[in-house]
Amino acid sequence: MTNFSRVDRIRMIAGKISGLPTLPTVVSKMIDLVDNPRTTTKTLAKLISHDPALTARILKLANSAYYGFSREISTVDTAIIVMGFNAVKEMGLSLSVYDTFKNVNSVQGFDVSRFWEHSVAVGVAARFLSRKFKVGDPAEMFVAGLLHDIGKMILLQYMPDDFNIVVETMIEDNLAYFTAEERVLGISHGEIGYILAKRWHLPVCISACIFAHHFPDRSPEFGREAAIVDLADFVCHRANIGNDDHRPNADYDQLALHLISDNAEITEADISLIQEELLIELDRSDMLTSFYTG
Repeated sequence: MTNFSRVDRIRMIAGKISGLPTLPTVVSKMIDLVDNPRTTTKTLAKLISHDPALTARILKLANSAYYGFSREISTVDTAIIVMGFNAVKEMGLSLSVYDTFKNVNSVQGFDVSRFWEHSVAVGVAARFLSRKFKVGDPAEMFVAGLLHDIGKMILLQYMPDDFNIVVETMIEDNLAYFTAEERVLGISHGEIGYILAKRWHLPVCISACIFAHHFPDRSPEFGREAAIVDLADFVCHRANIGNDDHRPNADYDQLALHLISDNAEITEADISLIQEELLIELDRSDMLTSFYTG
């Protein structure tokens, strides 16, 4: 492992991220349009239609069993009406991020395809929990859940030797990934993902959730939202959904639970029920299939 200080690592990683492409113009404009209350379906559909790949994926998702529309949807206008503005934004942003990192290869002890499986599941879980507990915007929480571990992709792509040592340490010492990361690197994937989120001008809530998803109390303004992502991550790990890194602690952080529930108690039985409800939600969602195919 190269002998860098924490500050040196942050500077190096920030420099690497600055070389990544920005979000596609269509997606950046789409985010602005969706956030503008004056935007019409026709205006948004016209923009999306300029990107054939995005158009195909949105039509595929709109025609999936998840939405259950009675007839085939063949136009972007109808897809937007069926899915809603926020779901379309969620899809476009998510796919752009995936396309940026989809060619990163797996290494021993870390399967990239299972990483994406877990990431999508956490996104679905965060959206589900956002609605259940009325915390945050469900569409934003999906993206925050999807991107919560994106810092790992940056490490794997730009610092593979150090990444391998983190994974080896995690396995050999039976540590949580972020604990091994702090021990080896002195910097977390949450911090690295936050740098990318700022580079892409993602909403402040999403950036905060990426930064603090393992330690929600580190984000005073968005602690409840970060706690939702942390709970989504925990439930997906416990259900063994794309579980590539260890999370050996069997108990969920009670501080985060208190942030979510305004000090109302959430028991182990409640978490088990949430896991069952999530598995049903994942079963009816075609998001994972839509994610990997054009």
